[in-house]
Amino acid sequence: MTISQSRLRPDLLIRSSEGYPIAVVEVKNQLNLSRDVATKFRRNMVAHGLLPQIPYFLLVSQDVGYLWREPKYVNYNTPPTYEFPMDKVVARYLKRDPGQRLYGAELELVVLQWLTDLTQATQKNVEEPEITLSISGFIESIKGATVLAEEEI
Repeated sequence: MTISQSRLRPDLLIRSSEGYPIAVVEVKNQLNLSRDVATKFRRNMVAHGLLPQIPYFLLVSQDVGYLWREPKYVNYNTPPTYEFPMDKVVARYLKRDPGQRLYGAELELVVLQWLTDLTQATQKNVEEPEITLSISGFIESIKGATVLAEEEI
């Protein structure tokens, strides 16, 4: 995330067809990204005013993803609502040796393409993480939306 002149730019932003933010997406390819570390990362973003009135916050590494379904009033210390594996997403979009770490930009491109496919309903919800994201309501809420990189909120 880049903060410039008090304006926030998440790694990715999902906007509805009407232009409203649906989800803030941060890509952090930290090894062993735990729920506690993810919660602290989100807390810092909330403290800087990132998540007002945006329904979802998604934090992903190549190993794991965390999704918060944001309530009307954001609590700084709320743990993720959902947790899911990301290894199948990476395997679908990149042919790599198991366990090989991706560069941050590589993972951002994978996540951008994956989320774009989800918005266009080209990805079936038959395995993780799509099953969890479907249960959460996330996939239904982003259908027809646009995924933007480095978009200002």
